[in-house]
Amino acid sequence: MKIATPLFQDRVSPHFGSSSRFLLIELGNGRIIQQAVWDLGESSAMELAARLIDLGVKTIICGGMQSACKQWLEDRGAVVLDNRRGPAREVIQAYQREAFGWAAEAK
Repeated sequence: MKIATPLFQDRVSPHFGSSSRFLLIELGNGRIIQQAVWDLGESSAMELAARLIDLGVKTIICGGMQSACKQWLEDRGAVVLDNRRGPAREVIQAYQREAFGWAAEAK
């Protein structure tokens, strides 16, 4: 499973589309198997969403997101977890605990 979180420095960006930098994480059995920070370039929120879908991202964790963009992602099978705040890696760990019911470690 691939997860993406837009970044503002090391924190979850307050709004999807305001940052082209993303923390991309691949999970296997609920644990991080690889992660990287990618700059997807200057793009609109919809262009960023399309790139994430093309990369196989299934879960997007973000601050705010326009409803049209959220609906577009959900129509393509992605799960959007919005209204999340804090250091990106801590937010990912909280998601791992929620989704998989255990204390998962970030690399």
